This record gives sequence, C-alpha cells and structure tokens, in this order.
Amino acid sequence: MRALRCACAALVLVWTLPAVGRAQSRVAALGSACVSAGGETVPCVLAAAAGRDLMGDIGVLAGAGSEVPAASSTLGRRLGGIPRMAPWIAVGGAKVVVPDFGDASGRTDQGHFVPTIDAGLALGIFDGFQLLPTVGGALSLDVVGRASFLLFSGNDGFDGRVNVLSLGARVGILQESFTLPGVSVSVTRRFAGILQYGDTGLGSPAQTQLDPAVTSVKATIGKDLFAFGVMAGVGWDDYSAETSLVASDGAGGFVSVDGSVDASRRTYFAGLSKQIAVVSWISAEVGWANGFDPVSVSGATSPDPGSTLYARLALLLKL
Repeated sequence: MRALRCACAALVLVWTLPAVGRAQSRVAALGSACVSAGGETVPCVLAAAAGRDLMGDIGVLAGAGSEVPAASSTLGRRLGGIPRMAPWIAVGGAKVVVPDFGDASGRTDQGHFVPTIDAGLALGIFDGFQLLPTVGGALSLDVVGRASFLLFSGNDGFDGRVNVLSLGARVGILQESFTLPGVSVSVTRRFAGILQYGDTGLGSPAQTQLDPAVTSVKATIGKDLFAFGVMAGVGWDDYSAETSLVASDGAGGFVSVDGSVDASRRTYFAGLSKQIAVVSWISAEVGWANGFDPVSVSGATSPDPGSTLYARLALLLKL
C-alpha cells in the first residue's frame, strides 16, 4: 500500500503543476515593443503570438507521448550489471495552427499538419530497490536520448525542417509486476533548431523567427493485460525561446524587435502496445495539450490557437 501511495503521489505531483502559465506577460510585452518601435499593431500582435504558439508546437512534436514508447516501467539491468537497451523509431505528427499573416483583420488562422520522425535510445542504469517480495524498482534509473525531425513545409510559410535533440532521465516509482502497474517519472530537456514563419522579403507583412528549448516532466502508468499493454500519463512542459519579430510599419518599411518568450502547459496521453516478437513491441499513442490564450495588444487580438492533438506510432526493441 505504501508503494501504491508513492506512485499516486508521483502522478499527482505532475498533475498539480500549472496547466498554462507565464504565456501572456512576455509575449504581450514583445508585441508591445514591436508597436512602440513603429510597427503596425496587427502584424506585431500576430508575429508575437505565432512565436509563442510555435514554441509550444515544437515542444509537442518533439516530445509526443511517453518518453519511452511501450515501456511504462524502467528497463533495469541484465545479469552482470550490463545496462538493458531499448532503441526505437517512431513516426507521428500534429496539426499546427498559426495566425494568418495575410489577413489584415488579424482574425483568421491557418492549420497545417506537421509530420515527425524520431529515433531514440533508453539505457537502464540502476535497478532500484526491492520494497517487498513483489514490489521492486523503486528509484530505478534510465537515461534517455531522442533525435526528432519535425517536417515543417516551405509551402506553408515555414523555412523547413527543425531538428531537436532530447536528453533526459527516467526514475522508476514502481516496477511492473503481476499485480502492480509500472509507474515512472521522467525529466527531459529538448534543444531545438531555429524555425522561421513568414518572410517579409516575399511580401508577408510579418515574420517570426524563434530558437526554442523545452523542459518536460512526465509521469506514466501502465500495465500488460496479456493481449495488449495499456499506458496513460500526464506531462508538464516549460517552454522558452529567443524570438525575433519583423513587422510592417505601414509606410513600406519594416521594424524588427528581439525578445524572450516563455510559457508552460500540461499535456495528456494514452496508448496501446503489443509484443510482436521476442524482443520487439509496437506502440500507438495519442495525446492532447492545453491551448494558449489569445494575445491582446493595443486593441488587437490574435486568433485562439486552441488545444493541440497529436499521435505517434513506434517500434521498440528491448535488448
């Protein structure tokens, strides 16, 4: 019972982190700085909102679902202390919604599906402690790395693919057993390349360029039910980005401002997995992330980006 209480406490800890926070003050300040520099209000507001929204989209696309697909428990080690390895490859995607820079009223947005490809590797470093004869894996440890390729399209106003490197650790709360589910908590830092949306050189009234990073905390619970493994989890993502805006000044020229934008929000996910060979599993996951509030500056308001839905299909080996 004590082990189950600890597992529940880990899930509640991530659940109680703020659902959406710090999204408004800095992004609104960046939009205001653009207006103060002489930019038109609507392009400034849309450019600032696009930077904030895309920062969150990159975090979701590069960190969809659980940190290790088809593995709610930590991996542990083999006999002799050799780390277990779990490499995987996955495909997925999400609909990315951004303001339409071409709409002078600032009221419309555009939705684009962005596919992703990622490959990762988890290593079991520490087996953890045996609390009871059937309860083990407490404080076990995996290290996890992932390379993600986010395939933004130039035809949709972006400047192309974004590469993301994720490095993190996963701590076991409970190791899955015949009677108990596996519970783990992960902490991951994601480092992304630069993304640009819009191009004033090609006639757009605004453009946004951002260099984002994400810290992600996730709690996962799962159990093998013989035919399938089931898993669910909750996460909390903290985003930050150095952002550059360019906006029309209404007289044929443009103004440029730089600043930092940050935000945070929760994400929820669930999935099914099935063993298809001795050491291989296939996993399908779907998830949902909270939306951000519209950005308002000087009477202009960006469109509501809404929440984000995403999916991932992965093939994992446990070696």
